[in-house]
Formats: sequence, C-alpha cells, structure tokens
Amino acid sequence: MPLLDGTERIGLLRVSSERNDAGARADMEALAALVSLIIVSKRGTSDALARLVRARSMSVAAEMQWNLLPPRTYADGRVAISASLEPAYDISGDVFEYAVDGPLVHLTIFDAMGHDTAAGLSGALALGACRNARRQGAGLVDKADAVEAALLEQYDHRRYVTGVLATLDTRTGVLQWVNRGHHPPIVIRGNRWTSHLACPPAHPMGTDLGLRSIVCEEHLQPGDRIVLYTDGITEARSSGGREFGLARFTDFLIRHHADGLPVPETLRRLVQAVLEYHDGRLQDDATVLLCEWIGPHLEPADVAAGLIGLASNGLRDAGGPA
Repeated sequence: MPLLDGTERIGLLRVSSERNDAGARADMEALAALVSLIIVSKRGTSDALARLVRARSMSVAAEMQWNLLPPRTYADGRVAISASLEPAYDISGDVFEYAVDGPLVHLTIFDAMGHDTAAGLSGALALGACRNARRQGAGLVDKADAVEAALLEQYDHRRYVTGVLATLDTRTGVLQWVNRGHHPPIVIRGNRWTSHLACPPAHPMGTDLGLRSIVCEEHLQPGDRIVLYTDGITEARSSGGREFGLARFTDFLIRHHADGLPVPETLRRLVQAVLEYHDGRLQDDATVLLCEWIGPHLEPADVAAGLIGLASNGLRDAGGPA
C-alpha cells in the first residue's frame, strides 16, 4: 500500500491478509493512511527516521534546504504540481516554492550564486524573504524587491540570487511572472507545442543594478504545463563536454507529456536522463518545478489523482486535496 502525505508518496507499507475482498482492501488503505500520519507527524523530530530513509549523509546546505522546501508533489481539482531537485544529498543554492492562496497558485524558483554552504544560506534567505512578503499581501514585483533587500542587508552586494516568481489564477488560467535574471518559464501545450515565455528580465536579486521589474502575462489553456527550471538541467555536460541543452530538455518534456505520464514520473525520468547524460554526477544543482493547470472548474479527485499517478481513493483516504 502507498504511504501518502497528501499527494506525495513517502513510502510503501506491506500488509498480509487472510481475505482478499473490498473490506480487507479498505482496512489496508485506512491502516496505510494512519501510518502515514504517524510518520509525517514525527518526521521533523525523529533522527532515527531521518537516518532510516537516507542512503548516505547530506551536506549542510542540503540539510537546511530540504527542511525549508514544500512536499515535492501536490494536486487538487485545478492544478497538479511536482518538483525535483538533484543532487539530493549535495544541493547548494537551488530552492523551489509553491503555495495555494484560494484560487491563486504561487510558483517560485531561485538559484543562488555559488556551489557552497553560503549559496545554501543565500537561497534560504531568499525563500524566507519571499514567503514573508507574500504572506503580507505583496505582489510579484514587491516580493522580488523584498528578496533583494534582504540579500543586500545581509551580504552587501557580495551574493546574488536569480529567479522567477509567478502566480497562476486558476479561475482564468492567467499566468503572471517576474524574471530576475533567470531562464524564462516554458509552457507545453497540446502534447506538441512549446513556448519559451519572453519577458524582459530585471537584474539578479542582490546586485542592485536598478533594472525595472516587469510583470509579464500569458493566458493558459486547460492542460497546459508550466515549467520552471535552473541551469543545472540545461547546462549538464556529457563526458565529451556537450551540454544537455534547452532543445533536448524541451523535446524530452514534450515526448513524455504526449505519452500521458503522471507529472512526477515525467520529472523522475527527466532527472534520470540528465544524470545519465552527465555520467551519474552533476556539477551543479538541477531543479525543475512543473505545474499543470487542469482547468477553471474544480474537477473530481480522480482527475488530479490520475495526473500524479495515484488511485482516486488513495488520494481521499490519505487526507490529500480532493
């Protein structure tokens, strides 16, 4: 039985039963839901559990960032979101964020300068400043300015962070975003069409170069997938020195979107492809945040469940959005 934290799969539970009927199945699902709740409630305070689920030791930066980030999978009747961050045990400056505020979905990705613990501290500061501003009602430009102010106060121009801050209105499909020296978002549509959304970038946060932030806008169609990513994806190099590249990246996403794979599985295969291309070892953080807009109306739970690869009854029993 899958162990679920909302819609994120956190493990498996093996159950043996003398009966094989609907009642036994329901009991197993209820037991798995209860075990999941216990694990999640203890995850933040149990070192024994932390050691159990790790394959090897984490860097200090990775230890900090995984405790800041939201679950890697989320779904409700209007969106399905999944994120991947590699190398999981050695990440330094990449962070991602999503948050739901009524009909609005906030999507954020940051890439801090450097590949050391200081990069992790910069990324954590950027994420904290962004959350603080957002929860006080700040718009996209003001959130980016709040991140810059925090970085300038702490590092005085010695550290910077690039990023994209976006908001999707699930009632209308309007996506608005601000680009602060980062790669533009990608939209995948109709299993074949991709758009690299153009938006004049402002300067990286923390450099104080005075370039004006512009809020750009795109009207999505139901089923569109928004992709935010860092340069560790596209700039991963093979042993011969060739980059994975933007064209290869978008082609991979389009092909697997056309195959109808769940959002988390698409990302899992993408990260595996990047790792294989780089002979199993990345030289930079590689992060992808993918959000599919289901449509303006609150769809049944099984629609969202299908997008993330879960049975609809598992989504409900796990206490996830329905």
